Amino acid sequence: MSDHNLAKGIPIPMHYGQFDDTNREFVITDPLTPAPWTQYLGNTRLAAFISQQAGGLTFYREPQNRRISRYHWLPTPQDRPGFYVYVRDHATRTTWNPHFAPTCAELEHFECRHGLGYTRFTGRRDGVEAGVRYYIPPDLDIMVWDVTISNSSNTEKTLTVSSYLEFGLLEFFREFFWCYLKNQISFEYEQQANWIKYVYHCFEAPFTPAVFFTCTRQADGFDCSRDAFVGRGGSVDRPAMTMTGSQLPGGGHGCAALGVNLQLKPGQHERFAYILGIADDWEQAEILRKKALDIDAAAAGLAGYWNRKTQVVQVTTGDAHFDRCVNVWNPLNCQVTLERTRDISVDHTGFDGMRYRDTMQDALAVATFDPEFAKERIRLIFASQGSDGSGCFSFYPYAAKPKINLEPHRCDNTVWPILTVTNLIHETGDICFLDEVIPYRDSGKASVYEHIRLGLRHIWDRRGPTGLPTLFDADWNDGLAVFRDPKAESVMLGMQMVYACNLLKPFAAMRGRDADVAWCEQVAKELDAILNSDAVWDGKWYRRLLLSNGMKLGSAARPQGKIYLEPQVWSVLSGVGRDGRGRMAMDAARELLNTSRGLMIVTPPYTGIPNPEDPLTSNVPGTGENGAIFCHANTWAIIAECILGRGDFAMEYYRKMLPSVAAEEIGQDHWGREPYVFNSTITGPARGDDFGKAGISWLTGTASWMYIAATQYILGLQPALDGLHVKPCLPSTWKKVVVQRVFRGKMREIAMPCAERFIPA
Repeated sequence: MSDHNLAKGIPIPMHYGQFDDTNREFVITDPLTPAPWTQYLGNTRLAAFISQQAGGLTFYREPQNRRISRYHWLPTPQDRPGFYVYVRDHATRTTWNPHFAPTCAELEHFECRHGLGYTRFTGRRDGVEAGVRYYIPPDLDIMVWDVTISNSSNTEKTLTVSSYLEFGLLEFFREFFWCYLKNQISFEYEQQANWIKYVYHCFEAPFTPAVFFTCTRQADGFDCSRDAFVGRGGSVDRPAMTMTGSQLPGGGHGCAALGVNLQLKPGQHERFAYILGIADDWEQAEILRKKALDIDAAAAGLAGYWNRKTQVVQVTTGDAHFDRCVNVWNPLNCQVTLERTRDISVDHTGFDGMRYRDTMQDALAVATFDPEFAKERIRLIFASQGSDGSGCFSFYPYAAKPKINLEPHRCDNTVWPILTVTNLIHETGDICFLDEVIPYRDSGKASVYEHIRLGLRHIWDRRGPTGLPTLFDADWNDGLAVFRDPKAESVMLGMQMVYACNLLKPFAAMRGRDADVAWCEQVAKELDAILNSDAVWDGKWYRRLLLSNGMKLGSAARPQGKIYLEPQVWSVLSGVGRDGRGRMAMDAARELLNTSRGLMIVTPPYTGIPNPEDPLTSNVPGTGENGAIFCHANTWAIIAECILGRGDFAMEYYRKMLPSVAAEEIGQDHWGREPYVFNSTITGPARGDDFGKAGISWLTGTASWMYIAATQYILGLQPALDGLHVKPCLPSTWKKVVVQRVFRGKMREIAMPCAERFIPA
């Protein structure tokens, strides 16, 4: 599909599902979506992801060593297993699922609704309607499966309803050694407590919790064995479901199958809930089990939790795509991404820890509507910093033994904290957070202010011959690692250092740190001169990377990789693009990088590294950092255009990043991924007919920066120490904007009558 053939503004029927803005849900009416369309459930401790077919898994805090259930990424059919409810109709002798899979039995009606912190299904067959609502409340470590079974027929129904959750080894890497370890776990049903107990006692296990699965009704049958539940020669798509009462003191694959027998007269319904829970020990598990039985209280707690978060910014512009994103889906996406970083999804298998720079950026937006959670994550990040100021690639805060990955070495790690901490302090007014003392990963401890200052010094003390920061493995653009030049100099990071020093300077002045003030001024002045020298300025735009062999990437003289997006946008964000150069650079980006689906990260994409005649050693052209539309970088373009006062350009770029707009314009089949959350990349024009396909969804820095772009730059709601400044940059098509903004505990209603009027601070 070539660029000029893409539909522009002409809606294509959204046949897999659509938004229900009144109920703040996305409604999926066809379970066979192009890829799993997922939702995350969780409370920062217990977490799960669940798809439109109820596929998914659950884990506690992190999925590498605390994974509770099992999920398969590679085999077909994809998206198996999950959180299954089976309905067996004894009269028709059929077994089906309200969530369609895994039996894939035909349904007369199917609906999956992803909402704020929950997913609910409705399925109907042969006069029986089954509904299941899945959620994890904020204050209890339980996953609730709220089940309602209704008889809408004219005859009495005899039914058996059963749960199915397939347990795995908590330490996921041990799954490969299952034959040796299967005797070190056990599963048993206790009738008095009406629960299945999962006891984990693998040798040297770092985490041995009490995991249970129960039901608010007394079970009429159970199976703890996967093999007994599916039956001889069976599978989860055609289980025997005979409830043999199997227990596993050790030696097989465990599951949680609790059967409930129902006799429903016409018009009658029954409601009960399955509950998965986790506690430190069995005494605490019993206390939790009793609390968990009040599922209505748990549901009310979840609703209040999300209402508090989303009410911080509520906007009415007349643009449904913009409003629903800012009001509902973007905050949800930001919260989930900060909770999960990049650890697990249908794309990530769960071997990653928290990433230093990614998690810090994820906290940037969440500081607006959940500053305490943002602080919690910031503390963890700083605790992984070295006493020399160095960051790390990733860290595992919940590991039994401290584990930190120092490689690959990203040179930009420690430039991000000042951005997030500044936003946090401006939001809360809590300047004292700078004085909070946090330990280093190796030895000693220091204040938040000192962590930030030392991190910037770490970058400054490692410059190349031109005076710009050296690349090490890569900066924010991971793709630059393929040039294998740790002594290369990063233009982008040089610009970010100017921005960071300008943010740190007022904090230094408040503390009477005159030497730090002078250092910030010196760094900004020196870098500004270098960045506007002939070594970096290419005549119409800024170059990207100065290789140690003298080659300059991002130059018009290059056969490929002539212009990169990042230095153009950061020239404006940092203020380096003076004397009209920032505007000129953004004009060049618009001319050379813009497509109907967003701005490419680089063009022309590389067919050889570093020259066309060399072998290709990275992403194929049009994917990833090699000519794709990298959504994260596009967020900075939106901000840059707002700074330049070009609201129409900013809104154009913003809407191109919205999955709901893309799915409407090019079709849900072609877009492929969820229309309600952001993506990491979109394939570029070099991919031909694949142009416009969405990449990794949910866990991306795009989410946080899009929220900042929308709320602080397009709407212009900019927190500062002295209050909330309102400096909008609105598109000309908007006639009236009304914003409700909770700021430091007080609700403010702000009216923006038209694009031409700017409300003073």
